[in-house]
Amino acid sequence: MISSEQRALIEEMERTAPTEGRFSITRDDAAGLFVAAKDDVEFGGVLFAESDGQVLLLSTSILPAFRGQGLATELTRRVLNLLRAEGKSVTVRCPVFRSFLQHYPEYEQPLHERPESDRNEDG
Repeated sequence: MISSEQRALIEEMERTAPTEGRFSITRDDAAGLFVAAKDDVEFGGVLFAESDGQVLLLSTSILPAFRGQGLATELTRRVLNLLRAEGKSVTVRCPVFRSFLQHYPEYEQPLHERPESDRNEDG
């Protein structure tokens, strides 16, 4: 099931162009989180798990005050680019990332999407 926050981010991605806005992404391996910050304010993140070079993208979050600016799309793009540059194998369980991949199929390889049969249990 997709949370209301995930649904809002997916809808934003469908109607808002990505931004070239300046923000940073830091990777907190201990927390399993990519953290996005703008002007020293953390506004979003991507929850992940990693094992043996395999990264599982679980969930994406953007604070409501920062939505509608294309930041979710740009955060998704940047995280995928970082993982690709590191040569990581990526499995997508996050519905926001799945929506992004539908709109930008050039990012699909060598990603692995969550099997359809597993999508009913969580988001």
